[in-house]
Amino acid sequence: MDEPTLWQRPVSRRGFVAAAGIAALAAASGGRLTRDAFAAGDAGVLRYYNWAGYVNPKTYTDFTKATGITVKKSFYVSNEALLAKLKAGARGYDLAVPTGYMVAILADEKLLEPIDWSKLPTVKKTIDAKFRKLPFDPQDKWSVPKDWGTTGFMYRTDKIKERPTTWKQFFGLFKKYPKKFTVLDGSPEVIGSTLVMLGHSYNSDSPGELDAARKFLLDLKPYVHSIDSTTYKQKVAGGKAYGALGWNGDGAYVVSHTKGKAEYVVASEGGEFWVDSYVIPTGAENPAAAHSWIDFVYKPATNVQETSYTYYGSPLKRALFGTVPGSKPLLANDDVFPAPKTLAKLEANNISPKGTRLRERIWTEFKSA
Repeated sequence: MDEPTLWQRPVSRRGFVAAAGIAALAAASGGRLTRDAFAAGDAGVLRYYNWAGYVNPKTYTDFTKATGITVKKSFYVSNEALLAKLKAGARGYDLAVPTGYMVAILADEKLLEPIDWSKLPTVKKTIDAKFRKLPFDPQDKWSVPKDWGTTGFMYRTDKIKERPTTWKQFFGLFKKYPKKFTVLDGSPEVIGSTLVMLGHSYNSDSPGELDAARKFLLDLKPYVHSIDSTTYKQKVAGGKAYGALGWNGDGAYVVSHTKGKAEYVVASEGGEFWVDSYVIPTGAENPAAAHSWIDFVYKPATNVQETSYTYYGSPLKRALFGTVPGSKPLLANDDVFPAPKTLAKLEANNISPKGTRLRERIWTEFKSA
């Protein structure tokens, strides 16, 4: 795997909201944001704030058995929700996993504790050099990569006769099969993918280009099954939906759980590449436990166990990852580890503040239409 051009730009999976959106999310919580998830002072507990379904359940058990540290889990649905909660004063979380661009935002807001690399001997031995000093954290001060992947689309080969390979073909299925295709609950992915379909950059902040995307999406909305980033893979795997705009790990999940009766596609026009990373939020009760977790999951056998559950690419050295029993099918799976030629046509999220403001207006209109 060799994709050096991808590290030239900031990377991301999900977008962020403007300050007004952050304030709205905070207000929606009723002000109960400070230390609302966990009790303080429990030295034997890791308080892990994460995306739902983003850790192999066996890893929790193995970690507790190896370290004696129990894990208290709490979940967020978006990078926006994570940012809003921490900005509003929530404290006590020991570990979180934002997407790359959000690492930089959280650090700028002074919402992160520095990583102590002296406590990560396994990480230093096993991490692929391509995942050190990434653009969103060039000094490796605030984060340690968890995994990486792509944004594309998936569809059930047993439900439709078409075999789409482009965004245009994929979006064309919505009207042909009304209420059978889902989109992610994220403006960067949905608007960005639409822009790519229209021949523009994923990161465009051109008012004219964004308005063209807006018109397309408003016309599409009546045919959308659901706007969903959390349960869409189960909808597609279970046949309630025929396909979805989504992430590669979820696409691989659908392919696996339908016994091959599905495909995940990185659109030929292009799309998005992202990296998620471990961070330690300011006010962590047990940063030592956070470091212990990070180092633990970087053990090759544990990391393969994680990849086999999430279907997202591993930041470990490829050769080292490949020494673990069960790793070969993962390495051979282009959905999990896309080929360099696939990655070369993707963009990382690098949306300007102007573009973000315009996109959030479009997204609000799209969701309420």
